[in-house]
Amino acid sequence: MSTSQQPGRQDTGKPKKTVRLIAFTFIAIVVVGGVGLGVNYAWQSWRGPTQASKADCDLAQQLFDKAAQVPSDKEKAKALELEIRNIRYTKFEDPENSGISTEVGKYLSWKVHKAIQEGDLPTREKYGEMVKNAKGHCRGERDLVIPGYDF
Repeated sequence: MSTSQQPGRQDTGKPKKTVRLIAFTFIAIVVVGGVGLGVNYAWQSWRGPTQASKADCDLAQQLFDKAAQVPSDKEKAKALELEIRNIRYTKFEDPENSGISTEVGKYLSWKVHKAIQEGDLPTREKYGEMVKNAKGHCRGERDLVIPGYDF
């Protein structure tokens, strides 16, 4: 008989079993989630970005070129941003494959933020990742020339 038990009472162990079950469930969820994220990362790394059509890559090049010339006037910069956003949302052929549009949007956002000196600016790593993704979306369709970014 343990010292914590009173005579005539038995320890059912239910609280310990419940805690063990909760801990096991939590660990299992974390492990399964981690494996899922790892498999997704490996799949994306192996496959690369989703493929965009030639027409979408041509449009993306035009938008990158247009976004490279953001005016420093806040109202004009915001107007250009809205104009390009509207084109992005209405003119790309495959709205389900928004990858190349997203990369154009990142570039435009960074250029506007820099021109009006407000908002978040990219690191060299984030800019390089955007360029890599954009070019990956257009692999085999067009060699994108993304204008530089002054850090």
